[in-house]
Amino acid sequence: MAARSVLAALVFAALGQVAVAQTQPPPLPAPPADTGTTVYQKVLRSTVWIHSDRSRGHVEGSGSLIDKGRRLVLTNYHVVGEVKRATVFFPVFENGKAVSEKRFYTGRYGIPGDVVELDKGADLALIRVDRLPEGAAEMALGASPEPGQTVHSVGNPGSSGALWVYTPGKVRQVYEKRWQAELDPRTVLTFNAKIVETDSPTNPGDSGGPLANDRGELIGVTQGGAIKAQSLSTFIDISEVKRLMNRRSVQALRSVAAVEPQKKDEKKEPAREKALESKDPAKFFGEDAVKKTNASAEKLFKEKKTDLVVETFAVPPKSDADKVKAMTPADREKFFREIAQERAKAEKVNGVYILVCKNPGFVTVERNGNTDLPDELGSKMKNVLLTSFKEKKFDEGLAKAVELVLIEKGLGEKK
Repeated sequence: MAARSVLAALVFAALGQVAVAQTQPPPLPAPPADTGTTVYQKVLRSTVWIHSDRSRGHVEGSGSLIDKGRRLVLTNYHVVGEVKRATVFFPVFENGKAVSEKRFYTGRYGIPGDVVELDKGADLALIRVDRLPEGAAEMALGASPEPGQTVHSVGNPGSSGALWVYTPGKVRQVYEKRWQAELDPRTVLTFNAKIVETDSPTNPGDSGGPLANDRGELIGVTQGGAIKAQSLSTFIDISEVKRLMNRRSVQALRSVAAVEPQKKDEKKEPAREKALESKDPAKFFGEDAVKKTNASAEKLFKEKKTDLVVETFAVPPKSDADKVKAMTPADREKFFREIAQERAKAEKVNGVYILVCKNPGFVTVERNGNTDLPDELGSKMKNVLLTSFKEKKFDEGLAKAVELVLIEKGLGEKK
């Protein structure tokens, strides 16, 4: 009897444990991963902010790094227009997070690049930046999306004080479309391409930015320039991007690794040890003013490895004065800017190049090379020069313009 009692007690105890176990609530399922956050963090290191200084005004847009080896940034044609160079900003990270305030990037972190390819019909463009910051990542190319698919875009809306702004959405339809967009207030362009239509809002400044799928792959490019859009969000489909990348001219662009190795029989060009000198064949300035400018240029180069070059022309190079005078103001500015950019490259200027023409009178200031000088410095210098020239104070204007560069590099005193 005692053995039976013990067995019964054990059975009842076991049943009690089962009952208690059955009353325990089931474990809660793990919270689902936030796809938007994951995609954003992946896409962020490929997204850029683009500044384009055109003859009819300053334009800002977005873009994405799609080929790290060749340093190729993708954006819209209507962001860069017909300029030869643009400035690209990558996100700067502090404590693991991207700094989003626009004012943080003002006057620094801009990387210049050459506009190397245009697809005007599909509103696409490629910029080859001079260098890449540490941590920049290229964005893989995905496949065309389907209606109902979740999409993610990152851009830099001009109406916001922030950069790297995230927007989710759903694909409404993918189809061929013909539409119009403004390159500037006087120029309306017509595009014809396969596009992705979504319900995600876009704003001026987002143009050229990436549209990604849940894997963080590029599937479209923000167009953002539609006229009379009626709350319509339009993106250039990835098939148009792939068509651009398959062009022979783009395929011919070699990667950095392909051009860096030196051939055995090729002599390496020695590093420049002296500053570039300013030239005044048009006798626009006094001899002392030119000497002082060259002395300042020597100081800039020696201490900051930054060039300052001034060149004057009595008449426009590569053209006659009457022909240039007959140009519209916009065409004349484009003409002189292209000459200044060519001269700066030919002289291998790594800093500031100033072109002054006597007949017709014109001044332009260009940045060139791997320089950290701010975007707005050129316009400040040009304004100082023009103001002084109107008062016939040529030497004084040159001295003030030179001082702006010295102050920017910490070698001058603010007054």
